[in-house]
Amino acid sequence: MRKIFIFIFCITAINLFSQNDLLIKKAKELMEQEKFKEALPLLLQIEKNAAKNELMSIYSDIGICYRRLNDFNNAIIYYKKALAISPKIPELYYNIGLAYYYKNSYKEAINYLNKAVELSPDYAEAYGAMAMAYRDSGYLDMAIKVIKKALNINPEYAGGYNILGNCFEDRKMHTKAIEMYKRAIILRPDYVSAFYNLGVVYDEIGRYSDAIDAYKQALKMQSDAPDIYYNLGVTLMKIENYYEAQDVFKKVIRLDNENIKAYENLIICLRNSKLEGEARKWEKIKFDKFGK
Repeated sequence: MRKIFIFIFCITAINLFSQNDLLIKKAKELMEQEKFKEALPLLLQIEKNAAKNELMSIYSDIGICYRRLNDFNNAIIYYKKALAISPKIPELYYNIGLAYYYKNSYKEAINYLNKAVELSPDYAEAYGAMAMAYRDSGYLDMAIKVIKKALNINPEYAGGYNILGNCFEDRKMHTKAIEMYKRAIILRPDYVSAFYNLGVVYDEIGRYSDAIDAYKQALKMQSDAPDIYYNLGVTLMKIENYYEAQDVFKKVIRLDNENIKAYENLIICLRNSKLEGEARKWEKIKFDKFGK
């Protein structure tokens, strides 16, 4: 009986590991497609039967899914589980630091990002994340120092130029900020954030046509971004293009129906387009939703 039991156990174990391999492959495919919500339950199922030598990778992938789904607390829990198994992997410290950054826990973020660069001194992206944490903590000089170090390590780091542009913009150094955003775009022509930031700078200095072009370039690559549509609508209002602006604010509302300013600006645009009846209709919609 004992031999039969062992034989059955072996078959069961082989089937479990075979099933896990299939689930891992499927989860990886979903993550590559950025379908993190679908990948997460598969990874949590895999975790239950994973071999010890697979756990670090599984924990890390679960952490990535949680982070991309904005569940930063669970992301940190799983990254730290992976770190307990493999404490010398700089990417794990980087991911934990990034999760803390998105939680606005900047001190913890900087601590983990420092550990990442201690293990990997040429880790430009870790310096980039550290610069963002310093910037958002109000230490702008340190942020600039750190991001310049990242760019010395990797002069083709597009994200670094975008971050440096943010720092220059904070200092109202508009010309330098524009230069940095353009460098980022040259290196990464599909860089939505850099186009968006470029639009913000152009708007601030009154170059409204250039701002509109930058926002529209960003929207070509990310057509579901209410913040970009909102900024575009506001800039269109500044040049009194109320007809186009009203369509833009309607898109904002479809994507984010809690943005009360979008309703207010839409109503202004409709009135300036002599569409009083539709303006009153949207006033009622706004009042019914927000009570004002």
